[in-house]
Amino acid sequence: MENEQILVSRLRNKDKEAFSLVFNEHFGVLTSYALRFLDDREDAEEIVQDVFVKFWDKCSELAPDSAIKSYLYRSVHNTCLNHIKHQKVKDAYKQHVMYHMENSSELSWESSDPEKMRKEILDEIDNLPPRCSEIFKMSRLDGLKYQEIADHLGISVKTVEVQMGKALRVLREKLVHLKTR
Repeated sequence: MENEQILVSRLRNKDKEAFSLVFNEHFGVLTSYALRFLDDREDAEEIVQDVFVKFWDKCSELAPDSAIKSYLYRSVHNTCLNHIKHQKVKDAYKQHVMYHMENSSELSWESSDPEKMRKEILDEIDNLPPRCSEIFKMSRLDGLKYQEIADHLGISVKTVEVQMGKALRVLREKLVHLKTR
């Protein structure tokens, strides 16, 4: 490979050929390096590619005496550590969700008769106070926006919001009871 300072100068000028040289020389070894941290070749290659994309974006900012190899290794190292940290957070969250799903009394609805369930839900909507039921149906069944409902009924948007809040609260309570039947 050519003199490091000349290469850095070319990279600072966004020379695609110089970038290609650096990429071809370092991609394989950086991927192997990333695999020391990660278990997945695809993740390792993706991280190295991301490092090269960021390197290209910032190469015009390189200091004239930059050590490209050190810069790339440090970038891959840090990106791998961030990936591992992020993966641990995701795994902890999954475990948290799974734990709560397994220990929750409000598991997903299991109905052998979806049509019966639909009818019960519609009955509960009909059992709401008349104005509340009307507003809920206009919003959720007819797809009208709160402003459209307010204009149509000659009431304020705030009244629509309050009635929708009430409808949702009542339905949530009623539907929890339907699930336990």
